[in-house]
Amino acid sequence: MSPYRATDEQLDREIAAVERIARVRLRRATAELNDLDRELRELRKERARRTARAEAVVSTDVSVASDAPAAES
Repeated sequence: MSPYRATDEQLDREIAAVERIARVRLRRATAELNDLDRELRELRKERARRTARAEAVVSTDVSVASDAPAAES
C-alpha cells in the first residue's frame, strides 16, 4: 500500500471507518456461519431420522421373513 497522504485527523477518521467496516463484515460473516451451522445440524438430524427409519424397516422385514413358514418342496 502506498503511503497515506493526509493529515493525522484524516488518517484517524479513515482508520475508524475501516474498523467500522471490518466489524460490520465480521458480524455479517458470523451471522452467515451461524445460519449455515443451523442448517447443517437440521440436515444431519434429518439424515439420522431417515437412517433410523430405514433400519426399522429392515429389521421389520427381517423379522417378518423369519416368522414366515418355510415353503414345502
